[in-house]
Formats: sequence, structure tokens, C-alpha cells
Amino acid sequence: MKFHHPDRIWLTYQGETQWQPGHLYQMRVKLRPPMGTFNQFSWNQRRHALANRVVAQGRILTMEPVAQHSHWRVPLAQSLEQAVASLPRGDLLWALAMADRRGLSDERWQTLRAAGLTHLVAISGLHLSLVALLLVTLLGGLARRLCPSQGGGARLPVLLVAALGVIGYALLAGLGLATQRALIMALAAMVMLATGRFGRPWELLLRAAALLLLLDPLAVLGPGYWLSCCAVGIIMLLVAQAPGWSRGRLASLVWIQCGLTLLLGLVQLGWFGSLSLHALWANLLMVPWVSVVALPLTLVAALGLWLSLPFADSGLWLADMVLWPLEWVAQTAQSLPGASLGWAHGMMTLVLLPLALWLVWRPPVPKARYLAPVLVIPTLLTQLERSPLSWQVHVMDVRQGLSVVVEKQGRALVYDTGAAFPSGFSYAERVVDPFMRGRGIGHLDYLVLSHGDNDHAGGATAMKRLWPGLKEISGEECKRGPTRWQGLELAWQQFDYRGNNGSCILRISDGQYSVLLPGDIEAASEARMTPRRATLLISPHHGSRSSSTEPWVRAVSPGIVIHPAGWRNRWRFPHPEVEARYQGQGAIQKTTGRQGQVSVHFHPQGVTLLSYSEDLAPYWYNQRGW
Repeated sequence: MKFHHPDRIWLTYQGETQWQPGHLYQMRVKLRPPMGTFNQFSWNQRRHALANRVVAQGRILTMEPVAQHSHWRVPLAQSLEQAVASLPRGDLLWALAMADRRGLSDERWQTLRAAGLTHLVAISGLHLSLVALLLVTLLGGLARRLCPSQGGGARLPVLLVAALGVIGYALLAGLGLATQRALIMALAAMVMLATGRFGRPWELLLRAAALLLLLDPLAVLGPGYWLSCCAVGIIMLLVAQAPGWSRGRLASLVWIQCGLTLLLGLVQLGWFGSLSLHALWANLLMVPWVSVVALPLTLVAALGLWLSLPFADSGLWLADMVLWPLEWVAQTAQSLPGASLGWAHGMMTLVLLPLALWLVWRPPVPKARYLAPVLVIPTLLTQLERSPLSWQVHVMDVRQGLSVVVEKQGRALVYDTGAAFPSGFSYAERVVDPFMRGRGIGHLDYLVLSHGDNDHAGGATAMKRLWPGLKEISGEECKRGPTRWQGLELAWQQFDYRGNNGSCILRISDGQYSVLLPGDIEAASEARMTPRRATLLISPHHGSRSSSTEPWVRAVSPGIVIHPAGWRNRWRFPHPEVEARYQGQGAIQKTTGRQGQVSVHFHPQGVTLLSYSEDLAPYWYNQRGW
């Protein structure tokens, strides 16, 4: 097999081994194209792989070391790891000094994300720009004292030493996309200072952005490119359009941070489908603190450790102490409401409210304030599908598993959760929850678990934690489930079997359309059912040949069939014979493994069928075949 970029392959290994950067291994691996799930408001791994030039992923079958080469980062990392292991915020020190966030626990990462502070705990473009500014300022001041000169003769040596320091810091950071952009802009600015040439900041940004695309055109598929370039552009715009009251240093900082949070929040909302309401005040407090105090102190302490200076241990202890405010702010933000706004609420907060206030209090023309109500129209349009007569069924792409979100008027009923794994990964947490919050769903009333298999009920614990107050319906409770929900009729059925045939069967109807959710039932349970026709059917047992018998398919006679089967699953679901049976009934068929998330919208005028790869995000990188 020939790859264009053989050095970009994602591999996993289930055994125990001591990986060391720089070591060479001989491996036997099993590869496949980069995989992932396709759902709204959740991480698109296929796009991420393309942006990082990953051409394959797979697992390591066997491995043995070939040669041991010491990478220059290894002794630095090992000494710092030992030094900060006993410190309360040692993981934050490690992330700041080594640009390695793998040491951050999930709990730590969640608290930082709730406050919108994740960009402060790893070397980024902001940090590199600050280092460049500090080096030029400190070295310039030192040169003026030691070698005073009217003609600025020390300028070139100062800039050269600063450039070397910035390059070394960028190499320590691993040369990520944001770091590359900041490095290009910093070096370009130093070259212009050294040659006495003038360049507008906008020219520097555009040239850096163009150069990044020239070196890596697929960078446009990653959020790092847009967040990095947009952040610098927004700061330049805010500085150029600063109002009169923001002339002081503190007022200028408030103006820039408020504008940056609101405008950059639009980019974050578009990429990640959610944002934190607390990012404004948290960044207003922590960006200056980390930039001026915590980051320089951490770097000086780490450098002292690597140079075996006597103050190293005290410096690391002090650096750990000055990171306490960052930890406190993150924990406080997580405990407050609004730590994760979905797409609908986030768009309302970031766009409609600020623009409406601006038009009312500072209209550009006398009658512009009357345009403020017009800004509410987009929000009203998004609420049309939440009319009392409309409801939606979303079948999520959770690989070889099942999770269905039934939505009506901002409330939801979830049927199954997808799988969870010992590593801590859960489709309920990574797919279902972000989707619901992105849709603006505020209440989860019922969680129905068809049966206990991991691919159906593995995420139940996560859903209970994320949505406290929900009512779980599982096991024998299926026979006593509610008969009405949000104006919809619910009919329950369960047979006295164990395993798949004992799945909780749910039929939902509004009097005009109906949806049948049969779980993993097979031929035995199908033979005992008295099925009625259904507008939408979630195929039983993922389209297995042991289900969807010919008489049962004729009795249900669905108009739409969705197969919850993973892409290239080992069982080859849905089985061709099963597809042929539904095709014989004239049903429209979709498979989550092929089309990704499939959403069916029911409204009085008819039924709308949308799939992720064909309708919601029909881009070339979201297409996958068998």
C-alpha cells in the first residue's frame, strides 16, 4: 500500500509499552481509512484527519524495538515531569512549558472548557507572540544599558537573538498551526524592524495566512487556522475602531477582550457548536494574568530546572501558586449556569443581542434603531419547526450502536445511548449530548433503554450525569411507560425473552405519522407482534438477517427505514437480503454508517428526510462508501 504522507498515520496499541520519542519500532499493523461519526454539533474526525494529513488509521498487531535514539525533548520532559509530579497544578505547569495537554485529566479539561480558557494552557500563537515581545523588550533594554548607541547599532544582534529564542520556543511547542502563524508574523516583523521597512499589520496577517495555505492547503479544514487568523484580525479591527472611552490601558483591555470574546465566539460556535457564556469575564481576568505573570514565571522556572539553577524548585513552586487563580476561575465558571451554550442560544447571545443594543443606543443613522426588531427574525425562523404540530426524530451516527433523539418543542425523549468504553469514551457524551445542546433542547424527559447491551445502554450513566432529573425507562418499566408525551401517543411492548428479543419496543404517533423503535428484536419477537404500519422504522437489530422477516416487513410496510449500522462493520449490516425486503415494499432506506446522522421532520404539510452527508453537510470529505 502506498501513501502520499506515510508519516501521518493514527495507530492504537492495546498492550502495555514504554513509548519514547525518537525510538524506532518495527510493527505489523492493520490499517483502514480514517473513520469517525458524522453528526451535527459534534467532532468531525474525518475532517480533522484531512486537516492533519492523516491518510490511515489502525491498530498495532505486533511491535518490537529496532533502535533507540534520544530525542532532545525527552530529557527535558522527564526532568520537568518529575519536578512537578507532587505539585497541585503540576499538569498545568507541564502543559504551559511543554505544549503537551495529554497530562490534563478529563475533569481539568472540562473545567477549563466551561470557562473558555483552554487556549491558555498550552503553547499557542498568543504565547509565542508574548515571548517574542518579551525577548525584544528585555534584550533591547539590556542592550541600551550595556551598549548605548545613537544609531541603534545593537538592534540587529538583539533581533537575531530574539528570533533564535522565538524559533526555539516554537520548536518546543511542536510547531502547531497557530504557532506557525505566530512564528511567521513574529519573524516577518523582526525582519522589517531590522531592515527599517514599514509594513501594515494587515499585510503581515494576510501574508502569513497565505503562506500557511501555500505550505498546507488542507489547513482550511481545521479550526486552528481560522481561530488563529481570525483572532489576530479581530484584535486589529478592534484596535482600529476603538471608541474614545477606551484610550486608557485598562479600558482598552476591556474593549479588546469583550470584542474578541463576542466575535471569536462566532467562529467557535460554527466549528464546535457550543461556547461558554463565562468566557468573557474569565478571559478578561485570566489572559493578562497568565500572559504577564504565570507564563513568564513558568518558563523561567522550567528553564532554571533544565539548566540546574539553584532557584528552580522554588520557582516551580511559585509558578504553581500563581496558577491557582486560573484553577479557581475555571471551577467557578463550571459551577455557574451557561457554561455550555448550544448553537441556538449561542447565536442569540453573540449576534442578535449585541447588534440590537448597538442599533438602539448608538444608531449609525437616525432611524437605524427601528431595524433592531428585524434581528429577531432569524430566531423566530428557527422556532417554526417547534410549532405544536411539528416534531423530529434524529437517528444518531454512533457507529455499530443505536441512539435516537425524539424532539418536540425544545424537549426530548432519547431511545438508547450508544456504546461506552473502558477508556472513558462515550457516544452519549461526545455525540448525543452536544447534538441536543446544539439543537437548543432544554429538557430531557425520558431516557429509554431498549436492553442492556453496551451498544445500546453503555452511555446511560453519562446521560444521567449530564441531564439530571431525567426519568429512565428500562427493563420491566417498559410495560408501564407513559402513554402520552408532548401531545404524542406512546405505545409500549415487551416480550418475556432475555437479550435481544426482550428489547423494549416503542411506537410513537401523532395521529398522522408514526415511528416504530423495535430495538434489537429478532424473528421470535416479530412473530409474536401484531404490527401496524409505520411511517418511519428503525430497522431491528441494525439490519441483521435474523430480524426483519418477510411477513413482519409486509405488515409494518414502512415508508422510511433507517439502519443504525456502523461503516464497514464486521457483520456487514444491513444485510443485502434485508435491504431487498424493504426495497420490495418501496421504502426509502438510509444507513447511518453511510449517510451519518439521519433526521426526519414531521409536520402537517408532510415529512422531510435529511441526512448529514447528503443534506446537512454535503461536502466531499463527508462522503464515504463501502
